[in-house]
Amino acid sequence: MLKKSISLLAIMLVLSFASCRSEVKDQQEPKDNYTEVSELAEQTKSESNNTPEQNAGFTPQVFFATSVSPAKPGNLVDFVWKQDGKEIKFSDYVKGKIVLLNFWGTWCPPCRREIPDLIEVHQESEGKDFVIVGITLERDIENAERNVKDFATQKGIKYLNIIDKDGAIARAYGGINAVPTTFIIDKRGKIVETLIGARMKQDFLDAINRARK
Repeated sequence: MLKKSISLLAIMLVLSFASCRSEVKDQQEPKDNYTEVSELAEQTKSESNNTPEQNAGFTPQVFFATSVSPAKPGNLVDFVWKQDGKEIKFSDYVKGKIVLLNFWGTWCPPCRREIPDLIEVHQESEGKDFVIVGITLERDIENAERNVKDFATQKGIKYLNIIDKDGAIARAYGGINAVPTTFIIDKRGKIVETLIGARMKQDFLDAINRARK
């Protein structure tokens, strides 16, 4: 009985904090940078029930990062992307706002599991002193833009997503060892909290509120 209890406890812990391991094997092989370890979390919560038809009529904000600036540890990392022919800096986009920066991948079950919660947080907080930005770490770089846009359209992801094509953003944040990994950044550009593994809506809301204090 003791062995069974320990085994059940271990499974519960895995389900609660499951993430996809993300090991950088070789910078010359970006497709293999991120290795999935656990898919158990996908069974714990259904994904968004939205259909492509329900989410039709909007264009997902999905862009490639074109350059990344170095940053001091514990601070916001600045990067640039092109949108409507213009270069946009991350620091300008989030100026004066609390940022939830979510590193994820379409291939990662725990990442997909928390997307509906992130969508709800975005919907409830849109227009306030807060913004969500996703950083996608895709295995299939050649089809990354299409895959992320298709996924965002299907699930109704209306917040900005930046494709970290060569892992430069992840490296600038000191390396991302598991996805999802979420940074909460305050209005001064300081990282005030790091959440590793899939979380629930209330976890995100609590972290955002702590950053406001």
